[in-house]
Amino acid sequence: QKNVCLTSWRIKVMDGNTAICVEGKRKDMKNLSWHSNAIVERLAHNQVKTSSGSIYLLQGNIDSASMRKEG
Repeated sequence: QKNVCLTSWRIKVMDGNTAICVEGKRKDMKNLSWHSNAIVERLAHNQVKTSSGSIYLLQGNIDSASMRKEG
């Protein structure tokens, strides 16, 4: 199981409104833009688990400005 740390993150609705994922910049890859698989479980206030078994560590606050822009 790998842990992925995201900054400047936001929640994104996936195709057909069936699931959500997180999107942000990966700290371990020179702030590469990244998005997760479908989220299946929230482990902590800043940790989620995806359908592939990866654990995402969400660092800092949610990027609400870009979410508001997209509605």
